[in-house]
Amino acid sequence: MKKVQDSKVIGTTWVEGVEVPVVQPEVYERIYCKNCDNEVDSDEQATGVCSNCGQPWAVHKAKDIQVKVVQLPMGAGSGE
Repeated sequence: MKKVQDSKVIGTTWVEGVEVPVVQPEVYERIYCKNCDNEVDSDEQATGVCSNCGQPWAVHKAKDIQVKVVQLPMGAGSGE
């Protein structure tokens, strides 16, 4: 998986009378061939065909997105 967005504090908000940070999560992306599960790099994407099985991306390209919250403010739904 390739990281496509870093985590960072993008502002603050008030929750139950406490100012807490608003955190932009880390985002990871995996692009792969649905036919053979081969992960695709940017050079391979440009060809339009999977280098592992030879199938066209137009039909067999898949994308998985993973969102990671690396910081949860205390008191904001954390059970405190």
